[in-house]
Amino acid sequence: MSMIGHLRAVDDHIIDGVLAAPDTIHEIVHPDEEEGGTEHLDIDKSWHTIHYVLAGETWGGDLPLGFLVAGGAAVGEEDVGYGPARAFRPAEVSEIAAAVSAISDATFRERFSVERLKEADVYPSFGHASDEEEIPYFLDYFQQVRSFVQVAAQHKKGLIIYVD
Repeated sequence: MSMIGHLRAVDDHIIDGVLAAPDTIHEIVHPDEEEGGTEHLDIDKSWHTIHYVLAGETWGGDLPLGFLVAGGAAVGEEDVGYGPARAFRPAEVSEIAAAVSAISDATFRERFSVERLKEADVYPSFGHASDEEEIPYFLDYFQQVRSFVQVAAQHKKGLIIYVD
């Protein structure tokens, strides 16, 4: 089964609501097609690799670059696939956007190494792949993440991040 990463841009009052009543997170992560009121980015299986390239650690890492797997406020203990969702306030999203914006495509490419990813046991597994084969997929998703958090910050949105 695949582990798919998701980012949702939400208003601060939505974060207040899910932190006060964690069971309501399911309405955010699985909204009705007509409702929901959130902007969504599905980053497929790229989440862990992007995290590693940004933060330099398999799990954890300093914020704001470690945001894909660390930090934020856990939304209770509600399991939304692979543990609870995490919420970041608009001020935190601004810090994330600034840090991620400072990572150019060239820097991402320089930091990307299939060998290091394999050694660190980063998801997904890479088998016999090479940097040249893998970088386009991950760079594309990194560019989407960078753009998504920039737009969220410009609109003073928070983020809900989860893996399902």
